[in-house]
Amino acid sequence: MDERWTTVTLAADAARPHEEAMQWVAARTGAGIERIRVIGVDPAIEARVGKDGKRVVDAIADSARAALPDATVEVRRHAGPFATALVEESDDGDLLVIGTFRSRRGSTAGGDPARIAARAAVPTVIVPEGPHPIEGDVVLAVEEPIDERAVSIACEEAHRLHRRVTLLRAWEMPVWTRTGLTDFAEDPLRWRTSNAELLQRVTAELSARHPDVRFHPLLVEGHPGHAIASHTRRASLVVLGRGHVRALSGSVLHDVLRETVSPVCVVPPAAHSDPVEVSA
Repeated sequence: MDERWTTVTLAADAARPHEEAMQWVAARTGAGIERIRVIGVDPAIEARVGKDGKRVVDAIADSARAALPDATVEVRRHAGPFATALVEESDDGDLLVIGTFRSRRGSTAGGDPARIAARAAVPTVIVPEGPHPIEGDVVLAVEEPIDERAVSIACEEAHRLHRRVTLLRAWEMPVWTRTGLTDFAEDPLRWRTSNAELLQRVTAELSARHPDVRFHPLLVEGHPGHAIASHTRRASLVVLGRGHVRALSGSVLHDVLRETVSPVCVVPPAAHSDPVEVSA
């Protein structure tokens, strides 16, 4: 699958994280972006302007034109709920980009970015406020079954940035089983072995299919959301597939977005052409 993002939808309102999102888009100069749609709220609702007297959405649009002069920049304003507008506007684009505050609620999406990312029709990149870590590996959270769209995005970014793809498999020991409390004398080894085998199988498969990409397998024990977030300090991008969006009613996604220090690309169910059910 060609993961060139030619049409990017960018959220911009009165909250400051939109600047981080704009910088992330600007850094992709030469990556094939042809059209940028800057989505803002109605001026009567926004009621705020920048230091130069421009509305926030207009200032962001000017920044986009300066950073990507070959791209067509379009401004759209909405009077209704901003989060709903972003979900609707994402439908005819390739990528949605929003900024978010770190470790607290709020984003340029007007609320919880996890809910918007899970509902969007296209992959969504959540960019936390700075400072950002060094641009290390592209981290792909391994799930079962593997999300092919997430794999494609991770490999494309790794190739563009000349980075490895860290295949991160986070596993957590279940507390309850069908027979009651887990037998801690036996099950931990079984669970670890099972996840290690899954990671080994995925690494071998992807290495064979993508010989031009370097893969680094990493098995981590702990709550998946916290474990993935803890490895964002040396990541250029973290990619979460639809299994992590749905798992545990989205708690993994919420935890990662709340704690991440690097941009996170979320691939929601609607971004897939096949409505395959994801195993728990």
